[in-house]
Amino acid sequence: MTLFRSKFMFNGYIFSSGVFLILMASLFAIQPVFATPVVSPVTNETTNQFHPGKVIWVDLVTNDVALAASFYSKVFGWDVTVNSAGNFAEVSYQGQPVAAIAKYEKDITDNEARWLVSISVPDVEATAIAVREHGGEVLEGPVDLPNRGRYVLVTDSTGAMLMFLQANGGDPADEKPTPNNWLWAELWTDDPANAASFYKAVVGYKSKTVREADGNTVMVLGRDGVARASLVNIPWEDVEPNWLPYLLVDDIDKALKSVETHGGSVVLYVANDSRNANVAIVADPTGGVFALQQKEINK
Repeated sequence: MTLFRSKFMFNGYIFSSGVFLILMASLFAIQPVFATPVVSPVTNETTNQFHPGKVIWVDLVTNDVALAASFYSKVFGWDVTVNSAGNFAEVSYQGQPVAAIAKYEKDITDNEARWLVSISVPDVEATAIAVREHGGEVLEGPVDLPNRGRYVLVTDSTGAMLMFLQANGGDPADEKPTPNNWLWAELWTDDPANAASFYKAVVGYKSKTVREADGNTVMVLGRDGVARASLVNIPWEDVEPNWLPYLLVDDIDKALKSVETHGGSVVLYVANDSRNANVAIVADPTGGVFALQQKEINK
């Protein structure tokens, strides 16, 4: 799945190690004077099945939880429950968990929200060791989060931030994606070979490079015979490596209009791309960048 690139993407974020700790504290609303909160599992159904390499969760970290909550509720019909402090929200759609939204606590300017993906792993401790051994950095954890599971926050060998998660009760089942739910995730990196080697060692991904109709190439990452993500080379020097999630929509033109109506922006839109799909990169009003895709438009 080719991702369309933009210099707008994440505005070239650079975080100090201290800000990473603030990010994690705010992400899960952990305050020094309060107990660690109990958050929802990644799926309502206990599956007791695990799919290593699958993106099983996403979190939005933002400076304005209320604004982000309003945007996603109005544009995609998500049900958003904000806590009494206004710094954390759980998101569901048609009764199923979708995401969490959390507030940066200190020294973060406007329009610097980011989406973080969580990839399923069978052993968080072993994964953390492998991250360090293969050129990544462990920023926080491994740590248990009640109900959610055990996680570690890292940057990969090219600097992209993500989490690895061993979910309590198992991973969400592999099912056909439905509109207004997450479809895919893609890694932008300035060193594809390095990144592919890192994720092979840490996650067990096998990779296959595919040349598309427009001449661009995309590396598909998979494990156990199932495609789980993709990887592309960043074409601009001022874009930091990052993971970007795709959201499936029924009608991308309608979705883009709603994005702009409710304060978001369209960064890039390509109709009928090389994969026979409409794809756009958009940003919410707080700066969180993600992709929209309307699949298989001629079928």
